[in-house]
Amino acid sequence: MAVTETYEYPVAGAVAPTAAEVRRLSMVVASVEATADADVLSTITHNMAISVADLAAGWPVILLEPLLPEFYVSTPYVLAADKLTNSVAITMSAGVGSGVVGDQMRVTILRPNTAIR
Repeated sequence: MAVTETYEYPVAGAVAPTAAEVRRLSMVVASVEATADADVLSTITHNMAISVADLAAGWPVILLEPLLPEFYVSTPYVLAADKLTNSVAITMSAGVGSGVVGDQMRVTILRPNTAIR
């Protein structure tokens, strides 16, 4: 089985936005669906080229939004979200019943910008 990432903004579908598509944008949004209990890793590619200094300062900001009521009781929960220059790797716990139908979590990745620093 697999974890499926579906991008919602600034592109729609399975293909991550390019660096050119996010160059002037402040966020990338994707949904995640784990289809089996052993699915524990999701990688969301944002292509924002976050600098090492910004990574050290805690950027990008990652927002995790549960999309199904079952998220809290039957789907994996997030153990870690590793911030990388062009992606975010989300590690979830393995658990019984994680293969529910539909997107389980929305991930919003916010780029650092001068308005919020």
